[in-house]
Amino acid sequence: MQKEYMEILEKLLDKLTLSAILEMLERICHKKAENLRTHWQDETSAKLWDKAARQIEQINVDV
Repeated sequence: MQKEYMEILEKLLDKLTLSAILEMLERICHKKAENLRTHWQDETSAKLWDKAARQIEQINVDV
């Protein structure tokens, strides 16, 4: 199964830029954090997802 996901991710990289994919991952992380706060009242997990989003945002890609 993991190989299948790797192939899917590689196809996305072929169609988009790495920068675009990282931006999408950042947004997804923020949305997960918001969902955890809103629907689960789980501030601890939400902070972890926000932290992940901030870390992704700091990645500089020159590819």
